[in-house]
Amino acid sequence: MQIAAFEQPMAMSYFTERGVNDYVETTDQIGLFRYFAGAYATRLDAEKVRQEMIAKGFPFASIIDVEEQRILCEVNCPYFRNGVFFIADPQANIRNIYFDFGLNTLTAAARTELDRVAERLIKNKALKLNVLGYTDGVGSPQANVELAAGRARAARNYLIAKGIRADRMFIKVFGEADPVAPNGEETSNGAIIDLPENRKWNRRVVLALFE
Repeated sequence: MQIAAFEQPMAMSYFTERGVNDYVETTDQIGLFRYFAGAYATRLDAEKVRQEMIAKGFPFASIIDVEEQRILCEVNCPYFRNGVFFIADPQANIRNIYFDFGLNTLTAAARTELDRVAERLIKNKALKLNVLGYTDGVGSPQANVELAAGRARAARNYLIAKGIRADRMFIKVFGEADPVAPNGEETSNGAIIDLPENRKWNRRVVLALFE
């Protein structure tokens, strides 16, 4: 269960003053300082702790399903210190494409990535594809779900135009849920500041190949 993440390390007093005495500090591969309350056997247990952290003044406390992240991100996971975040293996089964703020238009870089995915799907007819749509945290949850769906559809439709059958692709929409980097940062005085450089990594579609 992640308590918070910051661009700079926080003093122990920042946590103890809020009633958190036991935590683990890690630094991920993009330089974020992540603070964890521990690991829990069930999501229900973790959710109870998350609510406690929110009540103590950590509004961005979040549950990290480590095994899920291993599957979704392979080595490209921000919750593992020695991962290779944002630098993808060309043969990896998990790919990411990114979008400009508020848009579902495919960029040139996104089309290049989709071409690579199409090539693998064409070569291996047994492969299928999960298309997972996400946004950053700006805007209403409903609007972000709609935007994430539009991004996922844009990726799927591009692949259909490349000759990939629609029944080999499965869209899942998450909106602003499960950001790979914090959209905002809580300062030592409790204020929330926007992190636009982080938000750009959350405006994404994850392309997950599977058999």
